[in-house]
Amino acid sequence: MSANPKNIGLLLLFVLAALAGTAQITAPSGTQFKVVNQYDSYIFCASNETEAVGVLTATSHSGEPARFVWERYDPNTQVFSPFQALTDSTLASTIRNLEDGGYRVTINDGHTVAVYFAWVLNNWIEVVYAEIPDTLSNCESFRILAEYEAALLMVHDTVTGTQVSARNSNSAFRSRWYQGSDLVASSLSPTIYDLIASNEPVPYRLELTDEFECTESISIDYDSKIPKSDFIYDPSEGEAVLEVSFTNNSINYDSTYWFFYKDAYRLSKAAEATNGGVVDSIEFILTDDMPVHRYEISGEYQVKLVTVKMNDTGNCYDTLYMVPGTFIKVDTSLIEVPNVFTPNGDGVNDALLIKSQSLRSMNVKIYNRWGGLVHSWKYSNITSKDYTYEHAVWDGRIGGRMAAPGVYFYTITYEGRDYDRDKDNGRFKRRTEQGFIHLFREKN
Repeated sequence: MSANPKNIGLLLLFVLAALAGTAQITAPSGTQFKVVNQYDSYIFCASNETEAVGVLTATSHSGEPARFVWERYDPNTQVFSPFQALTDSTLASTIRNLEDGGYRVTINDGHTVAVYFAWVLNNWIEVVYAEIPDTLSNCESFRILAEYEAALLMVHDTVTGTQVSARNSNSAFRSRWYQGSDLVASSLSPTIYDLIASNEPVPYRLELTDEFECTESISIDYDSKIPKSDFIYDPSEGEAVLEVSFTNNSINYDSTYWFFYKDAYRLSKAAEATNGGVVDSIEFILTDDMPVHRYEISGEYQVKLVTVKMNDTGNCYDTLYMVPGTFIKVDTSLIEVPNVFTPNGDGVNDALLIKSQSLRSMNVKIYNRWGGLVHSWKYSNITSKDYTYEHAVWDGRIGGRMAAPGVYFYTITYEGRDYDRDKDNGRFKRRTEQGFIHLFREKN
């Protein structure tokens, strides 16, 4: 019996194309592609286990408009079921929001029929646990514990019904912990040693990435257990009595301890006396948050601040010294006496002004050329810089009458607010200054 030409034409019309390894089914640019068990597989990054984000596009194999019929493989029955049919002729067909599964498309351009097949795998990663246990957080470090789950990415063999994972068992997930933009750890459950002092919770961000470059990102807050000491002081130098205000700019602390050291000279003398042995260097300790201290003795001083953060797992401390080589400098004692004054009522240089610095007391006596005492002035317990910088000790009068122009002799006995280093007896410096003063009354 001869073949029917019509039947032969129908056989020629339907030609099945190869299913795997073809470019006729594609996915959006950037989608991961992998051949699994000889099946083309596209891996899409989903945000969670239930999200279906798969997208497949089939293109006419001949370049002519065609009709596309999509089917989905049911691994339970091992049967393809209708999914979507496009009746109008077109060059391409795209299906979206695809769940995991195998998808087959039949393309008929009126001359030939081509069949293609590909797997869609919605890949997700979820961090199911992330915590910083209080018992694993202390003054030196803290531990982050984290766990995750991920999609199995199973591909079913349409012939045997067996399944194979698209994942590479030898490819570990990449874990990266960031604090801000800084990478601080590269393991899932790291120990962090570079601790941050903060009054507010410090966020740490985990970026978890698999071999298909799908990423899960979560943040966890670290409640800092450590303080950070910081302070400034003003002024940094001046004459005694020098009142210095300390401003506490520390972070994350509960209490403070200010250590005020003895002046550098006394410490050096004590070290010499003990041949470099242990020296009690602390003068006193204050616990005020922002103390104000009056330095009554000349010298160079340093201060140390210790802040404390109290925690259930143990208190944490931070210590800050002044910058090495810097001091709070309290000026040594000084007397300056002019050699001329003009008490003529013109408002300029009408009184004998003596300038002083860092004094406890001062006694001024003025004599005429024959040694007779014509004026005396004294002051003790000098504590105010505003008053003591200049002293109007004589207005040029003797017993209410104008003193005669001429040369006068003075002696000034004073006690400074610095230790007498010449005698090294631990007492304040006592000195006497002597000299001549010229009194003129001519007006300009």
